[in-house]
Formats: sequence, structure tokens, C-alpha cells
Amino acid sequence: MKFFTSDTHFCDIGTIQTDGRPFKTAKAFDRYVIKLWNKQAKKGDVIYVVGDFVDCDNSESTTYLTSLNYVKKIKADVILIMGNNEDRVVKFFFDSDFEAFKKYCLSLGFKGVYKSLDIEVNDTPFHLVHKPIHCVKDKLNIFGHMHRAGGLYRSFGFNVNCDINHFYLYTEKDIKNMLYDKTKYWDVDANLSLFSLDS
Repeated sequence: MKFFTSDTHFCDIGTIQTDGRPFKTAKAFDRYVIKLWNKQAKKGDVIYVVGDFVDCDNSESTTYLTSLNYVKKIKADVILIMGNNEDRVVKFFFDSDFEAFKKYCLSLGFKGVYKSLDIEVNDTPFHLVHKPIHCVKDKLNIFGHMHRAGGLYRSFGFNVNCDINHFYLYTEKDIKNMLYDKTKYWDVDANLSLFSLDS
């Protein structure tokens, strides 16, 4: 089974504070989320993390080393889509060499690392990319980056940020239900017409 999430920003107290996550420490958040994921997704399942698994603000931010090693604690296979924080890790610590970063992640246990990725969910094609501004027009997209501020729905796809879903993974059934609601209700609601790539 496929699962989706984004923007965990593991090991980062700043994100916990700015997003109002109900945890006193980054470690408490990290433990909670990994335990939650391991209840939802089992060995043989795949978790697509659509960016910002780690947090990296500058060349002094070395918490990514701990964060990336969390993959060893997760039962399911983890596929990482690059977010802006992973991009900074590549810039500051891998001499802007994406392939070197990918090789490092694979050596830790990630099953794939991509800048973007096309997959099918319930026989429906989706483009996975971190930032909504990089979503592909005329395709359905699964993205992150916006945390709660952006909400769940856009005419071009869904924001799977962990903050919106109380840190639970989105399931294939969740995506199927959102797609149904998108087609039947959200896309035809004039109040939601501004949520498109053309706005």
C-alpha cells in the first residue's frame, strides 16, 4: 500500500513552535510520528515523503544527519521527494551534488530519492513534487511545503502536509476520497475557483 506525507522537519524545534505542534521537544515529536507511521504502514508498504523530511536552514544545520538516519526506524519503505530543506543539505554538505546525496540516502535505507516523481494511485496518475509552484499544469499533483496555511485542496491536486492530517499518513483511500470530493464538489465550487495554477 502507498502512503503520503510531507514536511515533518524532523529534529527541528522551530517548526514545532511556528506550526503550533503540540510537543515540547523535537525528540518528542519525532518519536510520536515514527511510532504513528509504524502503526499505519507495515513492511512492504511505501511511504512517499513529498519533501522536507529534514530541516536545514544554513551550513551550520547538521541535524539532517540524525533525521536521515530515522529511516532505519521506519518499517515501511520510504521514498523521498526533494524539498527545499533537502536542497539546502545538498548545497551545503554535498557540494551541490544531488547524486552524492541520493547515494548517501540509499545507503541509509531510503528506497528512492527523486526531485519529482510520477506514480499511479488507484489507477490515477499523480505527479509528486514538493512546492505547489512546481506542480505540473494539466496533471494531478501531490505536494507539500505550505503546512496548514495552504489548506488541503487545489484544483491541480492535494497538499499532504503532515500538519493538516494530525501527523497521520495519507492513505490511498484518503487520496481516492479526496479525488472524489475534488471532482464532485470542490472543482465546481465558485468559492474555491482561486485555488488554481492560473490564479
